[in-house]
Amino acid sequence: MSEAAAAGGDWRKSIAQSYRSGQVRSIAEELATFEPGASADSKKMLAMKFEDSIFKAASSMDDYRKIIDKKINKLKKHYAKKGGVDEENKDLIREKELLFQKAIRDEYSAKLIYIAKHADRAVQVTRMTSGEQKAKVLKDHCDSLKKRALQLGVQIEGEAPLPRLNHDMAFLTQLKASLDTIVDTVRSHVVKVEDANLFLEEQLDSADKKLLNSKNSNILRKALQDAADADNSTHQLTTDQMKLLTDLMNVPTPIPRRNQNADQVRAALSRIEKMRASTQAILTYCGLTAEEKTSFPGSLKKCSAILKENLLALGKDHSYLFEDVEEKDEDGNPIIKLEDAWNKHLQYADETVVQSAAAVEDDDITAEDEPANKRQKTDEDTSTPPAETNRMVISARVLLTPGRKPISKLIPELKKKSAVLIKNGTVSSIRMEFSTAFEMTIYFKPLLVTIRAMNKEATATTAPIRDITALSGGIQWPSLHQGLNAGEITDNNTSHVSVLGVTGARATLAPIIAKQLEYASAQATHVLRKCFAAKVNGKTSSSESDFGIEIAETSALIKFMKIVRSTYHNGKWVDVED
Repeated sequence: MSEAAAAGGDWRKSIAQSYRSGQVRSIAEELATFEPGASADSKKMLAMKFEDSIFKAASSMDDYRKIIDKKINKLKKHYAKKGGVDEENKDLIREKELLFQKAIRDEYSAKLIYIAKHADRAVQVTRMTSGEQKAKVLKDHCDSLKKRALQLGVQIEGEAPLPRLNHDMAFLTQLKASLDTIVDTVRSHVVKVEDANLFLEEQLDSADKKLLNSKNSNILRKALQDAADADNSTHQLTTDQMKLLTDLMNVPTPIPRRNQNADQVRAALSRIEKMRASTQAILTYCGLTAEEKTSFPGSLKKCSAILKENLLALGKDHSYLFEDVEEKDEDGNPIIKLEDAWNKHLQYADETVVQSAAAVEDDDITAEDEPANKRQKTDEDTSTPPAETNRMVISARVLLTPGRKPISKLIPELKKKSAVLIKNGTVSSIRMEFSTAFEMTIYFKPLLVTIRAMNKEATATTAPIRDITALSGGIQWPSLHQGLNAGEITDNNTSHVSVLGVTGARATLAPIIAKQLEYASAQATHVLRKCFAAKVNGKTSSSESDFGIEIAETSALIKFMKIVRSTYHNGKWVDVED
């Protein structure tokens, strides 16, 4: 036997029969779509002969799969061109078209219903995370697919049915090709928002199919083998190792007897062992050849399911071990720590505000809050172009500018949020303190936010800020290392901090902490500017008085302070009353 023949025989021997059976079923389903009234079972014998001839003629597994796809696509084009079986009888042709339309409906109805049901929420989340443009594209696709679904006769809850399509086979074939292209992509975006677990399962299925390609498998196998060799690992990437790990994954977990701690420990250890075997099985599976992977179909999804099942079971069975070790104040609220400054991200979204969106709007400053003799007319009916509303605002135009006093409503609002107005020459800023951990300073020209570690030594004196740098415009910019130097830390309870999984003294981790505070400051600045953009954009000097602009900017500042207090106090902040 020649070397080529020997190599061909080797790859055929490593293909699992279950994989070939799956290919036969898939081919039978495809063949059934070419004839009206045909079922997959009626085409199974033909599919078996079809698959067997290709299996014997192929030179490798990639060649085997490529030939199947090529011949199926060729048959599709042939039937699309001829319109299927030639039939002069119009009634039979119409029956064939209706059957094909039913086949399309059966294939896509579940996916289209899912898209229609969850489209609104998916669009809303996309708008918040990716912007208006991407949200509009997703909405257009969802609306188009919803219309197609109704025309195909798919029943969607809350939607009136539309007249069904009455087109020939050529149009239906084109429609199916269009649905093949777009439905899965749109559904993937919707599933990602609505059901993360389902999205993960589908992505694992997709990855599993890609790994059946010899080129992909060989690249991944070589990378894993090189990494194992570099680490002197003894882990074997073989089918025998995969079988052993699969058996360990499927070992039943012993049911513990009531009030028997030893049984509970054994059950927990069994679950941990199954989780260990699952993670190693994923690594081993990825290191197998494409032919060897066919003996372990769906392994990625199975391993993921076992990991999830045992993690949830451990959390449920041993929830009593998870004690609340957070430090609490005298009121039972968690004490704010320095690491909260970067671990809790400020976000511009209505959900982050303490009250509901309606309550927030009620609390915003309006002209009615000022005396009647100070009110000036504003053109509230003037529409704002979209480009104006989306433009970022980087500086306050009126609020707390040099020589201008704050409006009467601002001072009480600052007291409610425990914020202090600081005037340093011609520059005004607002400072908010968070326990003894860190402080936030808000500047207005330009709109900037700094978050720094609390300098306890400085706060005990009359000087509000130490380690400062004078910038243009009179702004005093605090150092990123403020409060992180050894001499500035006087409270032993907060002298240690956790950052990036490492716990240590502030002075030791100061460079890392400074970078985290710089990032937190940049994020807070972005949120502050978004608040101002939402309130101030579209208000020009020609259409609004300085007083009207100041009202809008004050409202934006109050909204930002609400977001800040809600985020760092876990939504439990209560305004300080006089």
